[in-house]
Amino acid sequence: MTGPLGSSSQETAKIRVNPRSTGIISSTTYEKHTKHSSLKPEAQELARCQKLGIHTEHVFPVRLIDFNEQENRLTTERISGNELFLTLWNPTYFFGRLRGHKLSGVETILDRVTEVGRWLRKYHESSANSLPEGSDGGWMEAAFHRKIEDIRKSRLIPEAKLARIEYKFGTELIKLKQPDFLSSNGAFPCRIHGDFLVYNILIDSQKNLHVLDFGDTRISGNLEDVSRFYSSLWAIAQTNGTRRKLLGDLPQRFLKAYGVSPEIADTPYFRCNLVYNFLTHLEGQNYMRDLLSWNSNREMSQITRAGMKWVYQQI
Repeated sequence: MTGPLGSSSQETAKIRVNPRSTGIISSTTYEKHTKHSSLKPEAQELARCQKLGIHTEHVFPVRLIDFNEQENRLTTERISGNELFLTLWNPTYFFGRLRGHKLSGVETILDRVTEVGRWLRKYHESSANSLPEGSDGGWMEAAFHRKIEDIRKSRLIPEAKLARIEYKFGTELIKLKQPDFLSSNGAFPCRIHGDFLVYNILIDSQKNLHVLDFGDTRISGNLEDVSRFYSSLWAIAQTNGTRRKLLGDLPQRFLKAYGVSPEIADTPYFRCNLVYNFLTHLEGQNYMRDLLSWNSNREMSQITRAGMKWVYQQI
């Protein structure tokens, strides 16, 4: 879970720190620096998106301004706006409404979220025919088992339940080694965003959406991105009656806009991705617990509980 590159309430030259990187926000730019990993792949991917014009009418990747490889410093355009997550979340619970949050232009916002599906399809197809021979979705199998071990070490899930999750979905992900596994599950290899969550999109005053944080870009199965966004929308919609009524059909609308049937959510590979995503949210909340406010932890817990309830129903 990462924060936005900028918002209307942020001051010039403000410094933002998260566990992976430090960001400096000016009136027009956002500079990201980290010692943990090279930002070159992210810079290259943003440059590729700009060169190919990968955008739709209202959905754009954030614009790359500069990359200093020696300093490992990435500069992008600052977007004056709000997190899409907060735009959907704050007006749809009691205390948010008491604080004056309103969801104005709701149908337009829902249409924009649906349009994300069209943008994501365009983004995936832009690289699908130019990959190294033998590219596949194998990243997920190793990542799943690393996630299980990290959760085991942190004791976030009782061992009996964790073992059942590992066996059921690990057994399925072994099949990624089969040449036709992705295609038989309605998927294909391409370059993916890698952390395609509602948290990583900003909405500006014109209700245009801006996709952020390509730091985990990699070659893998396209449904990793699709399921990641779907799972974040779905879990948010499960947290109260207002959100269920307002956002309940949004995950399906997103899938249709991407060009797949909502029934794909019931296929084995997609379900494995959903499990991985919900486990990631659980681990991420635990990792960020001391960095989040009491209220933010409470809110994230609602989303985590919705996802883990679904996971436990599968075993």
